[in-house]
Amino acid sequence: MKRKIFSSLFFIVSSVALVIFIIFFSEFKYLDSTLEKIKFNKQVENVGDTINALLFYQASDYFIFRGTPIGFQYDLLKQMGRDLGKKVNIVVENDPNVAYAAVFSNKYDIVAMDYRRNPIISYYLSYSIPHSYTYPVLIGREKETRDTIFPHILYVPSHFPPNVTVDSLANPKSWDFVYDKNITTEELFDKLQKKEVNYIVCDYNEAITLLPFFSDLKMVNQMGPVYQRQWTLNNQNTKLNNSINQWLASFKKTKKYQNLYKKYLSNKSSVIYNTFKKSRSNKISPYDRIIKHYSEKYGLDWRYVSSIIFQETQFQSNLIGMGGSFGLMQMMPSTGAKYGIDEYSSPEEQISAGVRHLAYMKRIYKDIEDEVEKMKFVSASYNAGPGHINDAQRLCVKYGADPKVWDNVATYLGLKSQKDYYNDPLVKHGYYPGNHTVRYVKQVMDRYNGYTLTVKK
Repeated sequence: MKRKIFSSLFFIVSSVALVIFIIFFSEFKYLDSTLEKIKFNKQVENVGDTINALLFYQASDYFIFRGTPIGFQYDLLKQMGRDLGKKVNIVVENDPNVAYAAVFSNKYDIVAMDYRRNPIISYYLSYSIPHSYTYPVLIGREKETRDTIFPHILYVPSHFPPNVTVDSLANPKSWDFVYDKNITTEELFDKLQKKEVNYIVCDYNEAITLLPFFSDLKMVNQMGPVYQRQWTLNNQNTKLNNSINQWLASFKKTKKYQNLYKKYLSNKSSVIYNTFKKSRSNKISPYDRIIKHYSEKYGLDWRYVSSIIFQETQFQSNLIGMGGSFGLMQMMPSTGAKYGIDEYSSPEEQISAGVRHLAYMKRIYKDIEDEVEKMKFVSASYNAGPGHINDAQRLCVKYGADPKVWDNVATYLGLKSQKDYYNDPLVKHGYYPGNHTVRYVKQVMDRYNGYTLTVKK
């Protein structure tokens, strides 16, 4: 008898274990076999001055305002860097699957992305304390009710974090879910606006950010409990992670954090209603048409040219700078004379000359095959002049570094402010405070990357 009872209990326990295993297995399948993506690479802990962060592109967390990137998590990461005395290198990614894969790569110190957690996979990952909170909401069209649309199909964006519940809706059993591995929230909003789908789900923060720009859409219901938003941290960085968590715990108590939260995550945010709307209009400046025309004519990306102009003058056409540099693109008088312009030339003439000058410098670096690398060299030359960049390239060759990789050249350009380097016989153009140009290039490329995410080519 006891043996039969034991056998029965064993069968029940085994069956339960099997069911749990099947559930977890199905979750792994949904998560694209992410256990296989986890790499236990033995890496040296990041104890340097730079924090590498990947930020998933999401409306409330990152957008362009008056030519420069802002957003809740973008500003939060930048503030952390300032307070910790570190440079934060932010890579913005708009492909949800690429961003999700980065969670398991150990490539970044921080991955700022919300995604569905699996208990077993989460065991192998490290997280920050929560930086904010949100909850899922149902979005529908203003002039339609859920009773007039059948079937009730709810579309959920890629890797959406929480489990969505329909308990708060009428006839919960009539709702079906469609989980799309590739689609983003903004793409779903567009589909809803075009009546390609009837209902979508997103988080509250995204909803209040996007709804002002879709006048016939509305928030219908809360679709689940409040959940935490956290950064995924590189578990090799014990000391850095402790510093990040300590900073978050302290910063969240400050008025600065409260202001940041209200600025981006409040439904009364003036940023959203007065400025973000302008940034979503596929427009960068009053000179877009002119910049597009001449950029296309000379084989440049107009968004890259726009980033250069913003860096120089923030699109102000009448500025006179140090050394007599003038106009939208702050060309020096001697350079402007080569293209037939001066400080009295029209904005179109200034842009035409500046684009031609950028195209000329692009030809200087025609042997650099990677287009992004080439943009960095052109930006640097526009700021410092080709001579100083060539000096740094020669130093690269001398010390065994690839002179076609900007990061290598940037190192030696920065060293040109030191006597041992600017007195080197290979250096033809003498002393130069190169770190200024290194910052210039980074700011231009960061802004350009932001433009590529938010503005069509």
